[in-house]
Amino acid sequence: MAGLYIHIPFCRDACTYCDFHFSVSLGHLPPMLKAIEKEIQLRQHFLEGETVRTIYFGGGTPSLLEPARVTSLLKAIRENYAVDEKAEITLEANPDDLNPKYLSALRQIGINRLSIGIQSFDDRFLKLMNRRHTSAQAGACLDYARKAGFDNLNLDLIYGLPGLSIKKWGDTLDVALSYRPAHLAAYHLSYEPGSVLDYRRRKGKIKPVDENRSLEHFRILLDRMEDRGYQHYEISNFALPGFLSRHNSAYWKSEKYLGIGPSAHSYNGRARQWNMAKNSSYIRGIMTGEEVGEQEVLNEKTRLNEYLMTSLRTMWGTDTEYIGREWGKDSRRQVLDQAKPFIQGNRIINKGNILVLSREGMFIADHIISKLFL
Repeated sequence: MAGLYIHIPFCRDACTYCDFHFSVSLGHLPPMLKAIEKEIQLRQHFLEGETVRTIYFGGGTPSLLEPARVTSLLKAIRENYAVDEKAEITLEANPDDLNPKYLSALRQIGINRLSIGIQSFDDRFLKLMNRRHTSAQAGACLDYARKAGFDNLNLDLIYGLPGLSIKKWGDTLDVALSYRPAHLAAYHLSYEPGSVLDYRRRKGKIKPVDENRSLEHFRILLDRMEDRGYQHYEISNFALPGFLSRHNSAYWKSEKYLGIGPSAHSYNGRARQWNMAKNSSYIRGIMTGEEVGEQEVLNEKTRLNEYLMTSLRTMWGTDTEYIGREWGKDSRRQVLDQAKPFIQGNRIINKGNILVLSREGMFIADHIISKLFL
């Protein structure tokens, strides 16, 4: 089984925290969609005939597409790939795009999962992030989605925002969970180079939260989600039983996926490839048959390090027996030796042959993972 990701690189406005590849020049949308449809056809052999079980429209803001345009993309996919009849088909959306008519149309064309960029239920923080919607629109779109028949909803939230108190973060979680979403993804704000918020931080116009408050935000998140019956299956992701994101889980389990569109990444088990992050060059290249991306064939060390990076972030953990089978006993021994201080410090739990981060370990996950790299 494999996954298919379609990158829609357009937004109506730029969020202040974002460094993803996008453009606000919507006039370029029609030629971009033609190029994406052509790349769908050109890349059909990358997955080597495997059945596509997940389709994910990401961005950017895919919800700015009219339903007919989404239908056209789905048609191109089904004409060129074997798609599972029960495929998970996700569309990322902004709350202000989700009115009853649009949601009903999405259901009719086969979208069965929505990932909604709520980010906050507080208008002050929505303004800080330059989000186009209000807290009232955020709540309304969730009601509309339920009435349209969507029961598989993901909400995105951001914590660690400057000025976000412990109480306000707890209030945001309470509001989000009052809608009982099937899935919730919560990310700590990062100051990405080139983003507006990073510029303001460097100029001293905003002050990042201190580490202690960040940790408290995370603790509150874990406690709330556990109390409400959600599985914490990846550091930033929580789901009710039966509603884990099949698409994102494939990334963390190193399954094959194909990325279509500018800046999209792909992986087939042996190599990674990525498309250029420039819309005009991407369109021209696809339509004229020029190469629009680069590829890296992964050596054994890189493959192992990537396995460590993805697996240790999840509830399934890192399987040291699998490491031994795939990369040899010496690699397994070296990983265990490097994990030993974290096991002794209760940052990693060794469950037989499976290494899993403890709650304390999750706070410093990136540091731990980097220390396990070969």
